[in-house]
Amino acid sequence: MSVLFAAGLFLSPLACRSDSPADGETSTETGTETGTGDGDTDPGTETGDGDGDPGDGDGDPPPTNYEVGFDVTDLTPTEAELAEGFYLGGYGFYTERGAAEGIHDQVYVRTMAIGYGPADGGIFAVADAIGMGNQWTRAIRAEAAAMTGLSEEQIIIGSTHSHGAPDLQGLWGGVPEGYRARIITAIATSMATAWNDRVPADLEVASTTADNRNRRGWDFTDDGLFVVQARNVDGGALLGAMVAFAAHPVVLGSSNLQMSRDYCGYAVDNLEAQLEAPVLFFNGVQGDVSPQVPDGMYADDFERAQAYGDHVAARTMLALDAVEPVGVDMFRNYADFELDVTNETFLLAAQAGLLDYDFVIRDGVGLVATQTAYFRFGDEIQLVAFPGESLTRNGLPIKEAMTAPHQVVLGLSGDALGYFVPSDEWNTGLNDNYEESISVGMDAADVTRDLLIELMSQDPG
Repeated sequence: MSVLFAAGLFLSPLACRSDSPADGETSTETGTETGTGDGDTDPGTETGDGDGDPGDGDGDPPPTNYEVGFDVTDLTPTEAELAEGFYLGGYGFYTERGAAEGIHDQVYVRTMAIGYGPADGGIFAVADAIGMGNQWTRAIRAEAAAMTGLSEEQIIIGSTHSHGAPDLQGLWGGVPEGYRARIITAIATSMATAWNDRVPADLEVASTTADNRNRRGWDFTDDGLFVVQARNVDGGALLGAMVAFAAHPVVLGSSNLQMSRDYCGYAVDNLEAQLEAPVLFFNGVQGDVSPQVPDGMYADDFERAQAYGDHVAARTMLALDAVEPVGVDMFRNYADFELDVTNETFLLAAQAGLLDYDFVIRDGVGLVATQTAYFRFGDEIQLVAFPGESLTRNGLPIKEAMTAPHQVVLGLSGDALGYFVPSDEWNTGLNDNYEESISVGMDAADVTRDLLIELMSQDPG
């Protein structure tokens, strides 16, 4: 059996449907209360020595403001890189869709660094990509940590999940090795630039809703839209913003071979034009969520994508009319853990060298190592990084466990391990069990959800 033929057999279910616009155990946990320091002379997880000396981060007075920086870096492939055989992600089985034929709009990584004191805080970056295999995310986090001196626990890399963006998972044909090496360093450098460019800043936050719909037949979904923006303490100039909202970027269908950010790009471009500052867009609890394009007459799918992006941007701007300040206090928590991989398609494709993922077999059981992170900013924001595409009924309980008024799940962040289907919804026939076919296994959603809720419960705030 040839590799390509095997790829077709292995990967035929591993694609989002083009019904446009629809389309383990914990190994380590660390918590860091950075508001006051512990002052007890033990090493703990703090960065200082517990003696209360200024500047060591342990027992010091808490910061009086955040320090925030932004960066935007172009990741668009060159014509030479496109010519090597460059695939977009999201539709069809391996290489079936065909290689990208051109660039409709450029792709980027956008980064927001939020510092709390000289060495604490977090870096949040999101790339215009269908997702990232764990080979990518490990390399990016390690390189960014080396550049900044931060721990990898403080570094979050996500994907917008645009189905017109590069396939950084290897599921649909992948990208050339030269492009891969180039943008891993570019993304890490973007993170380091944002961290190094931090200035004293105030955070402001707001939440609202926007239109979307559930593709598994539920009459509810997570329609929450979150936005946090940063203003320079010196003069109040807007530095940038981060938006999180759930909807699959599938307005552009499977016939599109032009690289594009789909509606996410139009939303970002609209907001950046109005705010005159960088804007990050993260997808949220979007595993079973599709766009709801406003009614209208559109010349093509790009116009439809723009209409939906403009809707998301308009809702964001409306929310920004009612921002509230974020208190200067931070707590973060983190866990490395493993998930059982019972999806034989994933295991076979990885063994064939077709995927940008590392799975292991231990005692006859397939496993994948992953991680998740939790951040609280003030009393106003609770945020988690979710390593894949959580379905609505798995993601909403995470938000319901939060007590802050502004609740955020950053989907496809840290990893992109397929769909996370709650066990009581597994193989119940919804959407023809499509999402189950692209999940690592039945236990993944419950394990990840429960772990995140446990991480949040350790927050003393």
